[in-house]
Amino acid sequence: MPDSSSSPLLPEPAPGSLGWVWREVRKRVFLKLPFSRTVAEALEAVVPIALDGEAFVCGMPTVQYSLSGYLNAVAVRNSIESILEGASGQRIRFELIEGTTLEDWKEIKERRSKAHEAVIAMAQQNSELHQYEAVLNQAIAEIRQRITSTPDRNYPQVRMQVMLVVVPLLADTVDMLFPDRETRDARRVMARAIDRVANFLDMPPLMFALEIERYYQAHARPRRVENNSELAANG
Repeated sequence: MPDSSSSPLLPEPAPGSLGWVWREVRKRVFLKLPFSRTVAEALEAVVPIALDGEAFVCGMPTVQYSLSGYLNAVAVRNSIESILEGASGQRIRFELIEGTTLEDWKEIKERRSKAHEAVIAMAQQNSELHQYEAVLNQAIAEIRQRITSTPDRNYPQVRMQVMLVVVPLLADTVDMLFPDRETRDARRVMARAIDRVANFLDMPPLMFALEIERYYQAHARPRRVENNSELAANG
């Protein structure tokens, strides 16, 4: 890959340049990681969409989106972002969505914006906890639909792929609703959500909770230390 000081990987996008960028990323991922056939298949399925601020937005077709979990794994994501950052000289976030067009990305951004605005509006109106639970219930219903509509979901490897997809969906929703995940209400609501989704996936809730926590830590959202200290002190 060219040195960023002489030929940056991520100039202002020109027609076709994003495809070239992704091809360069694919060439170099396995210089950093051991080769994996499933990761290679996931990389092959990716379609570059846009460079939006600090986000290099890529997508996958719906029929292949179950492979996204392989690229969202900590080691793979870090390698991709390291390649992008090293070549461009700036922090670049790898954003992987379901869909392959700029319209898909715009729709997702609009949906996120509306969800964020709804949460802010509820907070400003001193909404009761059940209103937050209603938002979470809607997210869980969408997760359940995704799980039940997945072909061959009874196979353990397919359930694993689905789990890697739904973990970010649930974790991000709870994170949006409860900035402090260690409050009693947040923990209670999260426990119910974990139980329900784990049941849909036919897996132990504790294992699913562990994957949620791994996701938070991988995305620099660890539990608040002071609250953990208080919990320990209170026994």
